[in-house]
Amino acid sequence: MNFTRRLAGLRARLHTWRTERPKTFYSLTAFLTLGLLGVLSVAVLLVAVNLGAFGHLPSRQELLDYRNDIGSEAYDVNGRSLGRFFKQDREETAYEELPQHLVHALVATEDSRFYTHGGIDWEAYARVLFKTILQGADDQGGGSTLSQQLIKNAYGRPALGYGYRMDMLLHKLREAILARRLEDVMPKEEVMERYLNTVSFPGNTYGITAASRRYFQVEPAELTVRQAASLVASLKGTSSYDPRRAPDRNARRTDLVLTLMGRAGYLTAEEVAAAQADPLCMVYYREPPRKVEAPYFTQRVRQQAAELLADRKHANGRPYNINTDNLRIYTTLDLRYQAHAERAVTRQMKLLQRDFERHLGRRDPWETQASLAGAIRTSDRWRAGRAAGLDSLALVDSFNVKRQMQLPVPNGEPLVGQYSALDSVAHSLRYLRAGFLVLDHTGGAVRAWVGGSDFGFSRYDHVTSRRQTGSTYKAFVYAAALRQGYDPCYRLSNALQTYADEDGPWTPHNSDWVHGGTYSMHGALTHSSNVAAVKMIMDLTPEPVVEISHELGITGEIRPIPSIALGTVESTLYEMVGAYAAFPNGGEHAEPYFISRIEEADGTVIYTHAAATRRVLSQEQAATMVAMLRRVVEQGTASRLRWEYGVLQPSIGKTGTTQNMADGWFVGSTPTLTGGAWVGGENTGVRFRSGEMGNGARSALPVWAYFLQNMEADTALVGALGEDFPAPSDELRRSMRCAEYVPPAERVEVLDTTAVPVLTDPVEL
Repeated sequence: MNFTRRLAGLRARLHTWRTERPKTFYSLTAFLTLGLLGVLSVAVLLVAVNLGAFGHLPSRQELLDYRNDIGSEAYDVNGRSLGRFFKQDREETAYEELPQHLVHALVATEDSRFYTHGGIDWEAYARVLFKTILQGADDQGGGSTLSQQLIKNAYGRPALGYGYRMDMLLHKLREAILARRLEDVMPKEEVMERYLNTVSFPGNTYGITAASRRYFQVEPAELTVRQAASLVASLKGTSSYDPRRAPDRNARRTDLVLTLMGRAGYLTAEEVAAAQADPLCMVYYREPPRKVEAPYFTQRVRQQAAELLADRKHANGRPYNINTDNLRIYTTLDLRYQAHAERAVTRQMKLLQRDFERHLGRRDPWETQASLAGAIRTSDRWRAGRAAGLDSLALVDSFNVKRQMQLPVPNGEPLVGQYSALDSVAHSLRYLRAGFLVLDHTGGAVRAWVGGSDFGFSRYDHVTSRRQTGSTYKAFVYAAALRQGYDPCYRLSNALQTYADEDGPWTPHNSDWVHGGTYSMHGALTHSSNVAAVKMIMDLTPEPVVEISHELGITGEIRPIPSIALGTVESTLYEMVGAYAAFPNGGEHAEPYFISRIEEADGTVIYTHAAATRRVLSQEQAATMVAMLRRVVEQGTASRLRWEYGVLQPSIGKTGTTQNMADGWFVGSTPTLTGGAWVGGENTGVRFRSGEMGNGARSALPVWAYFLQNMEADTALVGALGEDFPAPSDELRRSMRCAEYVPPAERVEVLDTTAVPVLTDPVEL
């Protein structure tokens, strides 16, 4: 009854108000209606955001599992760091290692009720609403708590497509919901730890550890009160309050931070005054990028690690990312071997480049202008121009415009001056290139990888580049013959012979232009007779050679034609060294590898290399190849290893030189290691003009020789070369008891180039 009377009285008063003061009544009604609609709209938005209508909201477990982007690190076989892969170079600091005055400075300045709210500071929101909206004041802050800021820093604010104001509202709601979730499952100390390890400080430093080291050269625990306050002050605006770039503004803000710490009871008045009077003692030092060891190798590790993890995912289904997931990548490389390998390449290329320049004199390093034109069209500048839509004529003109630039010199000081892009390309072509690879042939583990003489000069990796293989390929011809039952004393004619070919008749010849007589199979390999090698593949047919090449790891198409006996097949140093490794490994091919395992930061193994071998030759056939290749080193085309370089280590190997001396090769082994070197120009048109200087024995073999010299002089590693190859059986010794070479009955035939049609083939000296 009373309620009915009160309701009737309220209606009467409203009626009177509407009648007597209609404008006020309808204005207030509209305001209340809009307010109610606003509240309902926000409530609907909250529900929609919470349900993921504007993007996925991480669950409580996902919030717990979240980790900052921390790069992955690669290690050599002894646990030494090779380098890190990252987007943000950061290290994390545990809460226990954070000084309390740093925590207090952050709380006093950014979130004074941090320890009392549950992720959302409603009082701060009310203050912002009153001062910003009702009073029109500026710069009252956003009311976000540290928990909300952490969510923003961790997950960002991607554009949602609804306009800036609407997107901002949605992000604020999203962050508020997630902040509540976060504090439901995480103690305040962990929120603080994550915040300080996540937040960005001035100078593109990520996390408190990086900022402390860069600005003060101390760990976070060693920060003074003023230094801690200075870093907190910089969070107001990392550019505007940078202690180095804006010292006055940062100092004023630092004093404010210290004052706020006093008001909050974290510092006494005397401590505030002392801290404000304390010198900042900034010692700014930006560390240069960390040195990457074995850069060509580390570059390849990054690529392969991403490939190996492409089909693997975290427990929550998220794919792995080596730039952000703090992985540990363990490789087979040994930095001790690597140092010897790099020194060997540097030494040989310095000497060979000097000889190359003397040999060229005033001539261009390229034999034809086609080589220069090809280099121009494969240059980054040309490709970028074509991608931008420039036509060839405009690009050619741009290549002739001179400007101030530096031209890099391998392992030397750059040339500085006025140069054009054409000058840059021509300058690059003047320098010979090299690649060198060493692996443990018992399992295929890579021990040293040198993709070039200077990573700063050229990042192109010549361990994985494809070039014609020259006479190094002959080993596969004779290995195929052994597998087909041929005897190492099988006689091969060294007389000139013209063969029919799909491209017309051709006549292979020897590099010394001396022909006639016969070689045994092992003698033909020892002295690298081109004529005998072609005779061998003709007797054998090319198909068994193609088959064994693929089984030994040579990929790509190999045409079954006789000329492959002379090394027209293209392959990589990586494949060739892996293939040769099967000979000292008892005929078993172990695919080369260089990543042994990958772990998460907690030690969980997510990838382990699975060793696998494939028998290609019987043990007796492999031992025969070792014996034949040993003769190449002792008395054949690779004997320079002994008489010039004085290498005493038991060794096998084979040199190789391609047509017109465009490529020099050497692949060889000690009882435990197999290595290979390639030397040549940027393209096949850049080369020595003389076979005496450009052959593999002069260009590539010395790299292996210098490496073995370095290893022999290293008392800690000399034993790693092995003592000796297994002794050949009596049967093997008997099978090789024959003359390497039997001259013709009459005078040795010398090729008359005017009488016999000759195809210029790969040569071997």
